Amino acid sequence: MPAQANANVVALQLEKVRDKVPLLYERDDILLTMIQQRGDVEKVSSRNMRLPLQVNPGGKAGSYNADGGDLGRGSGTAYDVAQVSPIFFRFAIEISAIENAAKREVANGMKQFRAFLDKLMQTAGNGVLGTISSFASTTWTMATPPGAALVYVGQTIQVYDSTLTTNRGTANVTAADPISPTQTITVDVNPAGLTNGDVLVHDGLSGAQPVSLFGIKYHQNNAITGTWLNLNRATYPVQLATPRVNAGNAALTPSNVRLAINKVRKALGINHLSKLIAYMAVEQEHAWENLGITVSQIIKEGGGSNGNDLDLLFSGRKTMSGIPIKSSVNADQTRVDFLDLSHWGRAVLKDIDFYEVNGNTVFPIYGASGGLAASYIFYFDLAMQVFLDSPRTGAFIDTLARPQGY
Repeated sequence: MPAQANANVVALQLEKVRDKVPLLYERDDILLTMIQQRGDVEKVSSRNMRLPLQVNPGGKAGSYNADGGDLGRGSGTAYDVAQVSPIFFRFAIEISAIENAAKREVANGMKQFRAFLDKLMQTAGNGVLGTISSFASTTWTMATPPGAALVYVGQTIQVYDSTLTTNRGTANVTAADPISPTQTITVDVNPAGLTNGDVLVHDGLSGAQPVSLFGIKYHQNNAITGTWLNLNRATYPVQLATPRVNAGNAALTPSNVRLAINKVRKALGINHLSKLIAYMAVEQEHAWENLGITVSQIIKEGGGSNGNDLDLLFSGRKTMSGIPIKSSVNADQTRVDFLDLSHWGRAVLKDIDFYEVNGNTVFPIYGASGGLAASYIFYFDLAMQVFLDSPRTGAFIDTLARPQGY
């Protein structure tokens, strides 16, 4: 009988499964977290929440004749009201694996739901997650911004025409590449009538001109047409417009930053510049760092343990004119937004939690026979809307060039 080989005892060997599970995709929720931590939270009902606004000054100034002259009539401050109502969102997790996966999936599901909401907060309030610039088979090349940054693998998306009028159908994302210069996503099937210029929206929206979570591009906008929180922008073309700096597809410069900040000061007064956050994608953080590198001077000092170390890049806290920089992979790659988070908030009807029916949060799945399937499903749901009570407290720089390599 031959000597015992490894193949003879494989059946007796124990299989080792590493208990560490590395994350191979992003799920940032930077903006959502900032607004949750620093913005207002208003508990609301299904009725609209009202936001009173002081839109125009009152009083009639001028000189007068003190010798029996007419002092004239006066006027009062003008007010109007913005309105906001919550939107319902859900996130479904279905499990057919062994029971000990449940705890992990609750944590994963919550983090992914928050990442989805953070992606929506980069948008203009219509749920648009990207624009198809071209496609070959089921691989779509996405226009930047936002490229492929606002979708995730496994997500169900809908395709609308560029006017957000015609819903062409749904598809499931099977791959997404938000890193390479040519940003692409791959789907399981092309909806009928797919055309270059079509846009992607998230699942659950319906009808023409859908409404979703009001994001940065909805609130920080200098348009003079359309509506903002039920107010006609044409009625208040200055008061509802966020100060804008158009970079003209050029690289970010300190002059852009100074101009944006000064426009806020001119809009509300020198003393009304509040604590701002410079919110941007990593591309513009890179561009800002490049400016610092070109004017840097390296001074080596001995004595310390790292006195002779060489680091040609910046680390630690970065600022723009003293304004802290907060970067996100979900932010518009060609834009810098200056946000006063004290004026941002959430109108919440139901905060993120399990969907519950008669005390039940876990629901069975039924098989083709009508009997129970060996799986179950649970949901997170949320009813909220994001508001900004003063569009002129911030500013934005847009149409910025991206550094080479992006």
